[in-house]
Amino acid sequence: MIQNEDFNAMSQIAIVNNDDVEDVVDDEIGDEIDSDTDDEFKEDGTGEETQVDGDGTSNNNVQVPSTYTTLEEINLNVDGNWMVRQRSETKNDFIRELGNDSFNDKEEFIKAVKLYNIKTHKHFEVVESHSDIWSVKCKLHKQGCKWKLRACKPKRSGSFDITKYTGPHTCLHSNITQDHPHLDASLIAQEIQHLIKEQPSISISALSAEVVNNIGYTPSYKKVWVAKQKAIEHVFGDWDESYLTLPKFMEALQKFNPGTIVEWCVLRQTGVDHVEFRCVFLAFDPSIKGFKHCRTVISIDATHLYGKYKVENESYASWSWFLSHVKKHVVKDSEGICLISDRHAEILKAVNDHGSPWLEPHSFHRHFINNFNDKFRNSQLKALAYRAGS
Repeated sequence: MIQNEDFNAMSQIAIVNNDDVEDVVDDEIGDEIDSDTDDEFKEDGTGEETQVDGDGTSNNNVQVPSTYTTLEEINLNVDGNWMVRQRSETKNDFIRELGNDSFNDKEEFIKAVKLYNIKTHKHFEVVESHSDIWSVKCKLHKQGCKWKLRACKPKRSGSFDITKYTGPHTCLHSNITQDHPHLDASLIAQEIQHLIKEQPSISISALSAEVVNNIGYTPSYKKVWVAKQKAIEHVFGDWDESYLTLPKFMEALQKFNPGTIVEWCVLRQTGVDHVEFRCVFLAFDPSIKGFKHCRTVISIDATHLYGKYKVENESYASWSWFLSHVKKHVVKDSEGICLISDRHAEILKAVNDHGSPWLEPHSFHRHFINNFNDKFRNSQLKALAYRAGS
């Protein structure tokens, strides 16, 4: 019988060189093979081993495992501690992986290549990039990976097409992280645009969860935040353009809603042609005319605005300017107005300022809910009070 240690030695040498199997059997096994009970190996005229029974007849139904006979035909590429089997991949194979053979523009093509490399956990670097050309290669090309790609947009074609391709990737990255370098803010912005369009105020955590669910990587909070700003800009327009459009928007409101009041607050600088926008007051004509038929109650509050530019915080100047226009254009000569607020310090200062039109007996400044809560401290009664005042 073949002993375990002898068989292990034989198999190790057989994997290295299949031609030495017979020598290994002769040298390592020797007389330990029992011809009455076990089989011997010998070669036929074709150089292949056949199994011979103890009586000398051959059994062609039993063959040496194919692993031994095909090992030398495999091309092995060593990357660090990894050994990778190379296989050829055509441009058509790669196109099938991308899911498309023609792209409308460069941006769409880059997105597809990024998603492919993210999906396969590979990295690339840009070799050449122009409006009509984009060429990349594997980031581990110095370690032997020959993956590369080139695409261009022909002058007579409206699409972006692959012109050269060598693949697939034969590299393996030893460091696996939760994030991926090609999962940048621009790519994330494209992936979350539909969510931004439906709900612009969606949280960063919700957007991160969407990315993890669809792509499988976890981007940083900052990266998702930047992506959200890019998506908002793409869906709703550029911040600068939006501010430049604001005067035209207000003019259109006044044109199609006659009687609408628009007041601007701007900062002018000596020797400068342009002005700095501060704030704007807007009151529709139907609201102005309808106020005299409503209860003499006005509730005011501030809200936070987030964007590229810092918005002026609640201040005495801003509240004083706003309340003066409410009095001038809406309240007018009405008396006994009840003004409800959150009792912000700057509101109190603007209301109680000497000569303010909001001083008693012209108006009465109250913060009803807080006073109600201080006395009763009951959430159900508070809810009823809110309903009564709304």
